Amino acid sequence: MNKNQINKKEMYDAVSSYLDSKSALWASIPKVGEFKNAFTAVITQIDTVQYEQQQAQVFLGKTKTQIKSVVAEKADILNDSVEVFASITGDEKLRIKMSASYTALYRLRNADFIPAVKAIIEAVEANIEVLTTEYGVTREQVEGLKTNFDEFLAINGQPRAYKIASIEATKSLELLFEEADTILDNQLDKVMSLFKRRDPGFYNGYLAARVIVDS
Repeated sequence: MNKNQINKKEMYDAVSSYLDSKSALWASIPKVGEFKNAFTAVITQIDTVQYEQQQAQVFLGKTKTQIKSVVAEKADILNDSVEVFASITGDEKLRIKMSASYTALYRLRNADFIPAVKAIIEAVEANIEVLTTEYGVTREQVEGLKTNFDEFLAINGQPRAYKIASIEATKSLELLFEEADTILDNQLDKVMSLFKRRDPGFYNGYLAARVIVDS
């Protein structure tokens, strides 16, 4: 990547990390999740292209532990919903299986972490209708976890489990940057304006993350 792309990529990572850290503030607005997932997918492919070119050990701007933390957090949110569903319906086996906390998930060895996350995704998808209509789960949340989980698998040298078309397509870095800019300018920036008055602090933090710093 050239200097301009590196600076812009750092801004992309800042925006993605900021939205991940504030997910509780926008989770009730599915469009934010939809656009955020599309943006994360493009960032992931930029990372993958750069990783393959440089044989890097970590993606630029994100470490293995940071990605694992994001996956564990999103998985914990979803398995909480499944755990409550299982408790109410009397499915004790499923309740116990979905009882792991963020800390418990994050501390697992990768060999155990990967099947644990897959089990959560499978449980959510097996009960997606009732979870979305009665327990506050959104399909965007599930796709978001899948996207980050694939990112975690890729950075650890394993094949992706959930091959999302927009990630799998081979594109040049130039086209990927154009796609990321389009999502930011035409989708995320616009939907985030919903928070301009309802949560100025959150909105201003997003604007701050959007600034490209010339390093």
